[in-house]
Amino acid sequence: MKNLSQRYVIPVAATLVVGAALTFAISAVFGTLITIIGVLGFVALLARQDAAAIEQMRHAVEKIESGMVPDSLNLKRIDEIGNLAAAIGRLSKADKATQQANTDPLTGLANRRGVLQKLDAAFKRQQPLALLYIDLDKFKPVNDTYGHEAGDAVLRKVAELFRACVREDDTVARLGGDEFIIVLYGQSDKALVEERVKKIIDLINEPIWLNDLRIKLGASIGITMAPTDGSTVESLLQAADETMYAVKKAGRNGYRFYS
Repeated sequence: MKNLSQRYVIPVAATLVVGAALTFAISAVFGTLITIIGVLGFVALLARQDAAAIEQMRHAVEKIESGMVPDSLNLKRIDEIGNLAAAIGRLSKADKATQQANTDPLTGLANRRGVLQKLDAAFKRQQPLALLYIDLDKFKPVNDTYGHEAGDAVLRKVAELFRACVREDDTVARLGGDEFIIVLYGQSDKALVEERVKKIIDLINEPIWLNDLRIKLGASIGITMAPTDGSTVESLLQAADETMYAVKKAGRNGYRFYS
């Protein structure tokens, strides 16, 4: 076998193949990577995977895309493309593990850990928001009467309803059982928040059908606004939780602002 430290010159035809493969990989993966760890973090990661070789390949791909085909692409080692693929693969696995740790397996919503991370990030940005702490009314009889399988199906349908009520950038999370959180980012107008909450309650009050079963639910919702109702994530959640229980004591199936 030839010495691996030998320099290799890849002809134009091979360059085109490498360029096409890299173009696909970069276009498919870079957007996700940059979103997850940021431009600086991604550059730092690649720097540990032989940045000079990767930079050379990137420039070659850019030339090919612009119609300027280089005469050759010099690589110092034959495993440099493999190193890049391995680095991307490792990051993809890490991203998948993080996503699973932050996701409720039943509904596909964010779980407690996931929503706390998002709230922490919003607080660091000093972003105004509305937090809706939701507890389903009349859900326990569904489990008691029809079983947990039916209850799980109802929770999945409720999750779909909540998703339909918010913007793509907002967060819907399941804390566990029949408790949910919705975070409306950039919201400081109570009138707009109230309008959204009324829509949520109206949708939850509509019958949910499981084959021939007709399920009727309600929702008790406590609402807090950041930063006015809490200076920390914990205090904001606590205030929303207390407000939600006040709604339940007052007759359920309604909403109340903390202040």
